[in-house]
Amino acid sequence: MKENTEKLGMNQKIGIMLCAMVSAVATGYVPNYINIYYTDNVGISMGAVGMILMITKITDGVTDIVMGMIVDRTHTKLGKARPWVLAGGAGLAISIMMLFNCPGSLPGWFKVAFCALFYFLANPIFGTMTSVACGTMNNLLTADSKKRSVLGVFSAYGSLFCVMLIGLVVPVILSAMNESQAAYTTVTLIFAAIAVLAAILGVKLTRETVTEHSEAHLKEKQPVKESLKELVKNKYFVFLAIGTILYNLSAAPVATYYAKYVFGDINKTALINLPGMLAIFILPFAVPFINKFGKRNCIVGGMLLAAASHIVIFFANTNLAMFMIGKSIGGIAVVPFTVALIPMTGEICDYALYRSKKPMDGTISSAATMGGKIGIGLAAGLSSMMLALGGYINTDSSVLAVQPDSAIFMIRVLAGIYPAVMYILAAICFWKIDLEKKGITEIQKELKEQGLR
Repeated sequence: MKENTEKLGMNQKIGIMLCAMVSAVATGYVPNYINIYYTDNVGISMGAVGMILMITKITDGVTDIVMGMIVDRTHTKLGKARPWVLAGGAGLAISIMMLFNCPGSLPGWFKVAFCALFYFLANPIFGTMTSVACGTMNNLLTADSKKRSVLGVFSAYGSLFCVMLIGLVVPVILSAMNESQAAYTTVTLIFAAIAVLAAILGVKLTRETVTEHSEAHLKEKQPVKESLKELVKNKYFVFLAIGTILYNLSAAPVATYYAKYVFGDINKTALINLPGMLAIFILPFAVPFINKFGKRNCIVGGMLLAAASHIVIFFANTNLAMFMIGKSIGGIAVVPFTVALIPMTGEICDYALYRSKKPMDGTISSAATMGGKIGIGLAAGLSSMMLALGGYINTDSSVLAVQPDSAIFMIRVLAGIYPAVMYILAAICFWKIDLEKKGITEIQKELKEQGLR
């Protein structure tokens, strides 16, 4: 059997970075700003927004797995995943433009229904389409674990580009335009354009070399019932899904609330988000570190450090310097997870293929994408409900409410104690993913020899 010696060209790296940007529009921009847009601009109650986010998350677990199975069963000239990146990018652009342009003339409950409809389209439907497809592509561009780690870096660059816009540029635009409807329309148009252009260019630059190499050996489709049985039996899929959900649950979108009501200046949102951007400078250094100490060890150690840093954030309260120290440590601590998640997911895909001899890249990859969307969406929903329990007063864009002490305290909990607990629970799940003990390196070699990779 001819060995798979494909090279990971710069076009593949840039392409996966662009595809990650498409996914980040759904998992980053929408959950981070839907709360404050609908509570402080449209005037919907915090409890109603939280309920919408919570209910729609119930569907995410199903839609991600279904989308993963669809990707596994797709056979086109563009490959398995790339067609869905294109379709998802276009649908996402349209749905977020509608979501962040709620007509102010609608009665209260019609506004709630409007929010629910277009959030459902933006996240569980088109967000799922792009996230699962982009996640699967990481495993279809190369079968080499070390090259997948490199893809993890470039994928993280794509996500961080959107994170930088979300955390640094968006608050400036919203503040300069007084958090008006025009401000949200302008910002959303930027992200809609990113979704479309990045999808087109990302698909054009990438090539599913693994699909091409293994196509002749993997023509037989696995029935849906058998796929579901394999998922249930695969403990690594389960731990990956739960661990990723818990990790993303830590991301309660309260930076704007913290800046606005604890520090008393919404312009400090950009400063609060700045430490998270430090990751962009240290991502390349994470690869040799992960190769030396192992993916699991680096992820678990990083999460425990992140938990400790968020305890510091809680006790910082209005102390900006102490707060920024905690945020900086936390931003660095999660880098191993950002880089190692892709190759770890790839290894779980390889393990599943070794067991079943059927391609399940899309289905297995849905664990990570499902975890991201469910976790971030639930974080937004839970934070809304917790803020409502804390007595948060929702307003429209023309009024700055004086929040009660209970609401301020709840904002601090969501920024500190709450994410610390989530990081610890996630670390426990990832500690259970001991593929090294299962001989994953030997399994991958055997798959190549059999022409399955």
